[in-house]
Amino acid sequence: MNGKSYAIVMAPSAHKRYKKFGQNLQQKIKKETQKIANSPYSFKQLSSPLSILRTYGFHYQNTEYRIAYRINDKKYQIEIVLVKTRENFYDILKKVLKL
Repeated sequence: MNGKSYAIVMAPSAHKRYKKFGQNLQQKIKKETQKIANSPYSFKQLSSPLSILRTYGFHYQNTEYRIAYRINDKKYQIEIVLVKTRENFYDILKKVLKL
């Protein structure tokens, strides 16, 4: 890798949820996604049937959140698929991906 950070894009389903978060949490998510953009392969790859995705966790106001994303090396993009609290995260992720 050449040190260039990836562009962040949000899937429509992720953006819909993101808009419902308060402004402070939105800022925190932007900050955390920059960490992903700078080193997308550093975070956990999920197991089958979600193996096309990786996940990144962070805390905000004593709550654990997860970001599920996929890497598009051809476009040099990170697509955010889901941002949600840890509770039921993987069940919702499967629904979003229609698995």
